[in-house]
Amino acid sequence: TQGRAIEQDLPQALRPESFDHYMADMERLVDRYHDPEPASLRRVVMAPTTLLHSAPGAQLREMAKLARRLGIRLHSHLSETVDYLDAAREKFNMTPVQFCAEHDWLGDDVWFAHLVKLLPQEITLLGQTRTGIAHCPQSNGRLGSGIADLLALEQAGVPVSLGVDGAASNEAADMQSEAHAAWLLQRARKGMLAKPRYDGGTFEGGGDAASIEDVVRWGSAGGAQILGLQRSGTVQVGMQADIAIYRLDDPRYFGLHDMAIGPVACGGRASLKALMVNGHVIVENDVIPGLDLEAMRHEAMSAVRILQQRAAG
Repeated sequence: TQGRAIEQDLPQALRPESFDHYMADMERLVDRYHDPEPASLRRVVMAPTTLLHSAPGAQLREMAKLARRLGIRLHSHLSETVDYLDAAREKFNMTPVQFCAEHDWLGDDVWFAHLVKLLPQEITLLGQTRTGIAHCPQSNGRLGSGIADLLALEQAGVPVSLGVDGAASNEAADMQSEAHAAWLLQRARKGMLAKPRYDGGTFEGGGDAASIEDVVRWGSAGGAQILGLQRSGTVQVGMQADIAIYRLDDPRYFGLHDMAIGPVACGGRASLKALMVNGHVIVENDVIPGLDLEAMRHEAMSAVRILQQRAAG
């Protein structure tokens, strides 16, 4: 696959692999690890970093063709900043979403992270093809990229889920904080569009832009839909018992009219009474059995020091 200019001076072992090796390795990984069963939580996805820069168009089509032959989904990052619009116009004389459509990278088996900077016609095309979004509000805020218009996307028919992007732009990678940010920022986004009545304004703010229920739906059923997890995402008979049970006896929740909104509305990380995956308890009283957090902390701190030393030359 293609590398960016910054990657050309890297040691050979860190440079992008060849296209043929990438495709062969995808087949190997799918054969060895991918489990397509409805209750499976082990899936392989075709996921080049960003379509505009990761590979030539013909190779992107080959990736999509292989993914669909193997029965796996497709994912990439798209339209995080205006640079995507500029690059797509300069290199291909089209919008980023049009470029994806030209190369078979739209559909209900595809989802993109970010989608912050979209033109109206791109939102329409994403909705028509049922292409999904992994909304990463904290990363987008951390980098100053903007706020994705989830209301317009969902109204157009785009499945919405929540994500964190990665450690390079999201220090905590905490999905509960992500849900809190999504709730606040969608309201703030609409509020920024409010104008005074004398200038044609018709609303005061964005308090009705996103409810707690919307955010919970995006972070549960929406994520399951985009990942193709047909038996997860909702609490009902016949579904997998994937359930988080939070303790809501912290003082931050004392004044709530409805305690259930606490984990999203109040921010921070609510203490887990239990976390179940397919009915099996994997976290109990905020502890993961058998995990040595202190050893993990020392390992992480050591890795950070090594990176700092390398960065210093």
